[in-house]
Amino acid sequence: MKAVIIAAGNGRRLRPFTEGIPKPLAPLGGVPLIERIVLSGKEAGIKEFLVVLGYLGDKLKEGLGDGKKHGVRIDYVKNREWERANGVSVYKARKVLKENFILLMADHIFNPQRLSAFKDSEIGARECTLCVDYNIDSFFDNDDATKVLVENGRIRFVGKDLKKYNAVDTGMFLCSPYIFEVLQENISKDRCSLSESIQTLADQDLMKAYDIKGSLWFDLDTKEDFEKAESLI
Repeated sequence: MKAVIIAAGNGRRLRPFTEGIPKPLAPLGGVPLIERIVLSGKEAGIKEFLVVLGYLGDKLKEGLGDGKKHGVRIDYVKNREWERANGVSVYKARKVLKENFILLMADHIFNPQRLSAFKDSEIGARECTLCVDYNIDSFFDNDDATKVLVENGRIRFVGKDLKKYNAVDTGMFLCSPYIFEVLQENISKDRCSLSESIQTLADQDLMKAYDIKGSLWFDLDTKEDFEKAESLI
């Protein structure tokens, strides 16, 4: 199974910490963030990665390389529309992926053991699954979190502004290629965020939830996030 890592954004909230470098190369515990994600993916049993480039993409590609030094393969695809929402970056991978794949964020760290179990979970031909965290009381940045309402193992609603929710989005997905059809339709209507297409899948009863069960994960958007994550790892 391949993993897609979307790494096209400009890390605006981390400036000046990321001035002149792409956010995924920002160091976390002395290791570039995206390299840490690749190594965690490898530990979970994933050996092939597709990184979607955008802002300062050439620097990111040069810094991360082809994966040989880590015993994996890393390929790249460019998103020249990187200033649009993140669903566009996912859509850019459509020509490469014809089978189910893992989708990861370049600014989320996670427990490799949890990803290992998650990648082997079952989905239907047009389904996708999102790893969710039900422990919302301990989530320190609830305002910025993408909230999720889960009912009977199915995602019903997703979005940052949900008033009623019982979980948060951890940024790890197991996707069937059908997601590209949904993304294409939504992007044509200028509904470009990944969350909007996840909501479309939820409306079609095709979006499953997978409980992360208290495993470590972290969304890194600010310098304070990096400091907290370093204290955890």
